[in-house]
Amino acid sequence: MISVVEDRAKLPAVLQMRPYQQRWIDDDSRFKCAVKSARIGYSFATAYRRVEISMRIPGRTTTVLSASKAQSVEFVETCAKLCELMGGTAQHFANEDFVDALGRIDAIQSRISFPNGSRIIALPANPRTARGYPGDAVLDEFAHHEDSYAIFAAVFRQVALGNSLEVLSTPNGEQGKFYDIARNLGLDLGVAPPGPSGAPVKKDGWSGHWVDVYRAVAEGCPIEIEEMRRGLNDDDTWNQEFCCVFLKSTGAWLALDLIAACEDAGATIDLPPDFKPRGPLHSGIDVGRVHDATCLWLDEGIGDVAWTRAVIKLHGMSFPEQAKRLNPIVRMTTRSAIDMTGMGVGLFDLLNLENQGRLMGVSFGGSNDNGVKMKTDLAIRIKKRMEQQRSRIPYDPQIRAELQSIKRQATASGVTFDAPRIEVDTAVAGGVKKKLFAHADAFWAKALADLAADTGICRLDGVQTPAKLTSYSGLKGYL
Repeated sequence: MISVVEDRAKLPAVLQMRPYQQRWIDDDSRFKCAVKSARIGYSFATAYRRVEISMRIPGRTTTVLSASKAQSVEFVETCAKLCELMGGTAQHFANEDFVDALGRIDAIQSRISFPNGSRIIALPANPRTARGYPGDAVLDEFAHHEDSYAIFAAVFRQVALGNSLEVLSTPNGEQGKFYDIARNLGLDLGVAPPGPSGAPVKKDGWSGHWVDVYRAVAEGCPIEIEEMRRGLNDDDTWNQEFCCVFLKSTGAWLALDLIAACEDAGATIDLPPDFKPRGPLHSGIDVGRVHDATCLWLDEGIGDVAWTRAVIKLHGMSFPEQAKRLNPIVRMTTRSAIDMTGMGVGLFDLLNLENQGRLMGVSFGGSNDNGVKMKTDLAIRIKKRMEQQRSRIPYDPQIRAELQSIKRQATASGVTFDAPRIEVDTAVAGGVKKKLFAHADAFWAKALADLAADTGICRLDGVQTPAKLTSYSGLKGYL
C-alpha cells in the first residue's frame, strides 16, 4: 500500500492527513473516482500521492489535467512544495509550450522533474493534451472539463500499459463522463453509499470514494457548515458544491429520468449488419448543411413500440451528397417525415424524386389541423410516446444531451420549444478536431419519426407548398 510514510508522527503538521484523505492516498486501485465536497483537501491529497509515487518509483510519468490553466499551475506548485516538505528535490518548470507528435498547440504546461527520471506534468484539459504523455493520469475537477468524453477516451488509451487513472471532482449536474462514472458506482444519489463508513465502492475495476462536507467535518475538516450555508444562501449551489448532489437539468422538456427510462441496449445507433426488419420502418429527418447537421432517425415498429435502428448524422455535405447517403434508408421506410422549413425544401425535392408516396414534408413554421403550432405538436408527441413507454432509444451521451436541450418557454403568444446550438462532444482521442455543432437535431429527427409513425397513408401530388402544413392525422392535402 502507498502510505504517507511508515512513521506519520515525524511528518510536518501540514502533512497530517485526515482519514478521508488517507483512504484516498492508501487506495492502490488502478482506476479510482472520488465524488467529493469542495474545499476539503482532495486535490492536496492527490498531489501528495503523486509526489510520493514519483519519488519512490523511477521513471514514472504522471499527467494531470485540470479544468483551467490556473488550476494546473496551482497543482504543480503544490507538488513542488510537498516535495520540499518531504525532504526531496525536484526541478520546477513553469509555462512551457505543449508540443506533441502533431506539433505545438495553444496550451501551456507546468512540470516538476525528479532526479530519478520521474515527472509530474500538469495541463489544462482538452482531447489533444489528454493524449500527450503515456503514464499515470489524474483528471482533477473532471465534471467541469469541456469535451469530457473525448478527454476520457484519449486518457484511457494513455494508461493502457498498466498505468493508473484517478478521477476526482465536485458534481456539475447530471451530464458528462464524470456523472456517468459516478452513476455506475452508485455515487450519484447525494447520499453516502451503503457499506462500512467511508469504505470505497468496488465495481467493474473501479474504486469509488464519496465524501460530502458533513463527513469531511466529522473527520476533522475545519469548515463552519452553518456559517457557510447561511452565507451562501442558495440551496442548489450548497447541495452540489458541498453535499455531492448532482443537480437535475432544469427547464428541460424531456426530463433525464424520462429519457433514461426509454434507453435500451436493444436500440442501435448504427444499422445492424444484414438488417431485416420485422415491422414497419419510419424515419424523421431534421435538415442542416453548414452550421447544423442533417440527422435521420430510423425507427422500427414492433407492436406499438418504436425501436431505434439508426441515427445518422451528416455534417458539411451538399444536399446532393446527403440525398445519395439517405435515399437507401428512406426507400426502406413506410413513411418518412422531413423538415422542409427554409433550405430543407432543397433536400426534400431531391429525396422526393425517388421516394414519392412515402415522403412527408413538414414546415416547422406551420400548424396542424387543429391550429397547434407544428413544433408544439412534435414536442408534445415525442414526450407523450416516451411517457407511454412506446419509444426505445439507444444510450448515447450526445443523443441524451440533444434530447435534453429542448426547453419549453412561455411567450406572449403561447409557448415555444427550442434549444441553443451546442458544440458536439465526440469521443475522438485527440488530434486536430473540427468543431461540429448540434441544434437539438436528434430531438427533432426523433419527433418527426414519431409523426411519420402516427400518420395515415401518405398521398403526394408533387406540388411543393412549404409555407403551409395541413394535416398529420389523415393527411388532408399535401404536407
